[in-house]
Amino acid sequence: MRAQIFAVTSLYVLNCFTQAAIYSRTGFGTYYYNVGEVDACGNDFTFQNKGLVECSLSTALSLDQVNSEYLVAMNHSQLIGDMAMYCGKKVIVSVNGVPSSLPLFIGDGCQRCGTGSPSSTVWDPNGAPGLDFSYSVLSELSANACIDGHIPISWEIVDETLYTFDTNASGSPEEPSAGSTRTVSDEPSTTASPTCNNSIRPCATGTWQCNMNVLEQCIDGSWIPYITCATGFSCYGGNVPYCMPYIVGEGETEGLVS
Repeated sequence: MRAQIFAVTSLYVLNCFTQAAIYSRTGFGTYYYNVGEVDACGNDFTFQNKGLVECSLSTALSLDQVNSEYLVAMNHSQLIGDMAMYCGKKVIVSVNGVPSSLPLFIGDGCQRCGTGSPSSTVWDPNGAPGLDFSYSVLSELSANACIDGHIPISWEIVDETLYTFDTNASGSPEEPSAGSTRTVSDEPSTTASPTCNNSIRPCATGTWQCNMNVLEQCIDGSWIPYITCATGFSCYGGNVPYCMPYIVGEGETEGLVS
């Protein structure tokens, strides 16, 4: 039973995701800590929970001290390339094309997430693109988290700060950006998609597509814009769309945003 309350940002409202996108990707989600239930899924997370998070440069906070199941680890190399850009920012994670409403935020680095082929569709624990979560979050995103251990996901980091980290090592307070509290167990694993202005094109409700450089989902027979890929990125993935750097020529390596 997940009953621990965690301090996070103000209530998350799922709408048209108007926040500017910083980075988006597809890959795998797994877990590496859990502060609420240290023995979840037959594990003992006591040691992992004492690990220091990379986004905390001044006071060197551990996962236990941050005290949130919503902290997410991303590609270590990408994170340290521009910590002010990523640390504390909200992450919208989608499973089977449906975005979750969990108020996830970047707070740590993941070595596995930055190795392996960026276009791989096969899980490799030694190197596969993706994100690392708490076990509680993964179990919200997948009903079989304990059995599977990892799931395919897509994600988008947006320009909204949910947790203020002292990335300049100035000694500033490191804390949630607002004082409301929520529990992981109170959150649905997925939610209805945003509704905005309707378009005139026919579609099947719940499906996704790339429309030029825009990711869209069909809601009640209308294609609804989800996000526009940033400059230098294009929409890929068919019915599971995501933004990636332009592929200029055959065999060219796809780079990461730094």
